[in-house]
Amino acid sequence: MHMPAWSWSSKPDSNPQRKFVELIFRATAKYANWDPPSEILVGSYGKIDKDTGSFKAQGNIYSDTFKQHLIDAGIKPESDEHHAKDCPEESVFTTWSKNVKRMELSVESQAGVPGIATASIKGTWQVKKGTTGAVLLMEKPRMKHLTSDVLGKLASIHLLQSMHLVTKVFYCPAYSLHLSDAGGESFSIALIGSVPVVAPVGSLEAKATMSWWNDTQTGLTRYASTTEHCFTPLYELLHVRHPRWRRSSPSPERTGEQLWVPPPLPWATLREDGTDVPVCVDDDSDASDSEQE
Repeated sequence: MHMPAWSWSSKPDSNPQRKFVELIFRATAKYANWDPPSEILVGSYGKIDKDTGSFKAQGNIYSDTFKQHLIDAGIKPESDEHHAKDCPEESVFTTWSKNVKRMELSVESQAGVPGIATASIKGTWQVKKGTTGAVLLMEKPRMKHLTSDVLGKLASIHLLQSMHLVTKVFYCPAYSLHLSDAGGESFSIALIGSVPVVAPVGSLEAKATMSWWNDTQTGLTRYASTTEHCFTPLYELLHVRHPRWRRSSPSPERTGEQLWVPPPLPWATLREDGTDVPVCVDDDSDASDSEQE
């Protein structure tokens, strides 16, 4: 049976943001930020909005109102113990959903694009027909994170035991997000740099500028580039691990980050167009349940 073609613009009831978040979560166990210019802050706690896939912060461990919780957990608010630590800068970060295959970009076929041969990020991605694919690219990402020791102490705070905590955030100066339609598209993306102009004496140091190029014809693409690490396309959420009362053998002693686990997506697996799978309710279920009692 031939399935009719569709696009995100022709699906008013779809939610591409949730589908993108879902696909990247399946690939990385981390949450994608569909709006990277809106900063996600380490130490924020809250929940994922079930309807949009966005993180809704309800507070932050660095706020004045949270100080007493830190003290009760054995953390001195005036210390820097609980402050986010910086990881060394990486050259690139790339990830894509399991139904996407990455191939080498043919520089010869794109010879008319200036600078593509020396692009810091470049590639061609093929999405399996009939499925939706997601690609997330970051240039020079820097990760801020909470240490394992601090997470061990924060796990004892009752308020956080019913919340999700932002424990890691990736910052970058350039990002590209792409969510395909289900037509089996192949597309190429590259981050092309320009040679900086020599700065005049006494002025600020000149910095090379970067710009994204792509040949996507369908799907949704979001991208931006600047010289500062101001975008947050990806972050880690954890929640306190709850004990398993039915475990047949004693659980090993857990400490630090082991006390936390990634929260599952707050929705069932979506269809390829980002809509919810209909739930069939059996009208006779109540009657059958009562008969078994």
